[in-house]
Amino acid sequence: MSNDLENAALPDDLHMQFLHVFTQHRNQIYSYIYSLLPNRDDAEDVFQRTSLILWKKFPEYDATCSFFSWACGVAFYEVKNFIRVAQRKRLQFREDVIQQLADERAGVPQLKFNQRATALQDCIKKLKEKDRQLVDQVYRDQTPVKDVAETVGSAVQTLYNRLNQIRQQLTHCIERTMSYTGEGK
Repeated sequence: MSNDLENAALPDDLHMQFLHVFTQHRNQIYSYIYSLLPNRDDAEDVFQRTSLILWKKFPEYDATCSFFSWACGVAFYEVKNFIRVAQRKRLQFREDVIQQLADERAGVPQLKFNQRATALQDCIKKLKEKDRQLVDQVYRDQTPVKDVAETVGSAVQTLYNRLNQIRQQLTHCIERTMSYTGEGK
C-alpha cells in the first residue's frame, strides 16, 4: 500500500528545488500559521498539512514568484479550512480577523515579526498576575471563557470585557516597545 508522498513523488531536480526553498522558509511558514492559529498543536497540525500540499503542488509553483508568498497563500486556506471543520468549542478568531492578520503578516518581514513576538512576551510579563493567568488559561491552554468564568465565579461577559482590556493594554505596550526600540509599527 503506497502512501500519499509516494504518489506525489517529484522528479529528482524538482525534489531538490523544493527541499532547498522549503528549508529556507520553513520557520517563516510555521510562524505565519502560528500567528493565525495561536494554539501550538493546531498550528503544527496545519503546518504539516500545508507542507504536504506544498510538496504535492510544487510542480505548479512559478519560480519567478516568492515561494514564501505562495506558501502563505496555501497556508491561509488551510487555516481557514481547519477553523471551518474544527469541532472543538473554544475561542477562535473570526474569519475577517484571520484575513486581516494574514494580510498584515504576509507583508511583515520575519525579523519584525520576531521583534513583535518578543515585545509581546515582555509585555505579558508586565501584566498583573491575575491578568497573566487569565491570558494563559484562555489563549495558551485554550480553556473556553465559559469554563474559566465558572471556575473563578465571574460572569462570562465580565471576562470577555477584561480580555478586551488586556488586549488593548498589550497592544499599547507592544507599540511603545517597538517605537522605543526604533522599530515602529
